[in-house]
Amino acid sequence: MGPYGPLRIHGGVNHGWFWVFSGVTMVLFWVVLLLVIVLLVRALTGRSRWGGRSGTGGGARLAAPPTGPVQGPAQGRPQGQGPSPISAEQVLDERLARGDIDVDDYHRRLAALRQGTVPPPPTTPPSV
Repeated sequence: MGPYGPLRIHGGVNHGWFWVFSGVTMVLFWVVLLLVIVLLVRALTGRSRWGGRSGTGGGARLAAPPTGPVQGPAQGRPQGQGPSPISAEQVLDERLARGDIDVDDYHRRLAALRQGTVPPPPTTPPSV
């Protein structure tokens, strides 16, 4: 046992503010460590801050600017009340992309949409 007793291992000097500094440093260490772990897990799983997948994969992303007519309050919906409805031309584009309709039927229906008339039904049934 030394001259300062068994509990005074630093020469008997009372370090005062050292204990506050060491406590704050310990808390900061754990916060930074947890933040690094969370960021590492999100990077490895591909999750972004908003719940979608980051990178080139699918998932929720910011919407691209509209290419067709602007949707929103003009259709009788108050602004900020959910997503805008899909236009008829967008539905027609999607049906062509999926192969539900052929190119001739697409152009006929697109012309009818733009003229405001109802197209006649196709003469041949669609191939499945």
